[in-house]
Amino acid sequence: MTDGTEKCNPKIEENQREDRRAFRKFIVLLLVSMVVGGITGAFSTMAAKGQADIGAGITAGLQKIAPYANLVIAAALAAWMTGMLRGGRAEYRRWDGEEEQLIEKIERKLGIGVIVTNVALIAGFFFFAAGMKSTGIDSGWEEEIPWVKIAATFLGLIAVMVVTVTAQNRIVNFTKEINPEKKGSVYDLKFQKTWIASCDEAEQLQIYRAAFRAYTAMNYAALGMFLVCFIGMLSWNFGLLPITMVLFVWLTGVIVYGVESLRMTGGR
Repeated sequence: MTDGTEKCNPKIEENQREDRRAFRKFIVLLLVSMVVGGITGAFSTMAAKGQADIGAGITAGLQKIAPYANLVIAAALAAWMTGMLRGGRAEYRRWDGEEEQLIEKIERKLGIGVIVTNVALIAGFFFFAAGMKSTGIDSGWEEEIPWVKIAATFLGLIAVMVVTVTAQNRIVNFTKEINPEKKGSVYDLKFQKTWIASCDEAEQLQIYRAAFRAYTAMNYAALGMFLVCFIGMLSWNFGLLPITMVLFVWLTGVIVYGVESLRMTGGR
């Protein structure tokens, strides 16, 4: 039952027209996705043996380089960050206090530095896991224990973490020199909260927009990983654990985003 207001509300009719247009495209996209997914799954099942051979080759290669990869990453990251920060400080010393383009250029370099350090840290965790796998820890070390690989794997992860945190601390301190109103220390557990509080409204809006883009990208990435894990479960004996972990991360992001949105809405 309605009270008759729906018939005279132009927004309802606009919503219906918009939904009809979008629904047609959605149905087409859904059908195409189902066809592509079916073809991909069938092809993956038929080519399982060849893919298994390729996977075995990749795994064998990783097992050779993984224990020492983090040492290389840490050294390369330290060298690159040192050069980048020295170049940035040299440009900052030439700043006359008025040329905003120069400051924007320096801040862009620092932003790239943050991205590189985060990528290096994630790669560090991957090579740590791959390095431990290469030591044969999952088989109980039935033969001689490879102490060199184990030591290199642990030292590599520690080196990457130390270099990453140190580099990010130097980036943050340099940023605070350029923008004295900024506050926060990388070593503080409440750094992100303190940093955001010291940003002006425009900077906070930029952070929130970037966070929403990251949330959207996470949804697409989680969906893609679910499809990969589902095909792997059918073709490569992945089991349910990879799917469960992907869906857990996806669910965490969705719930946190929804709860935080409700909290901020209630606080207005």
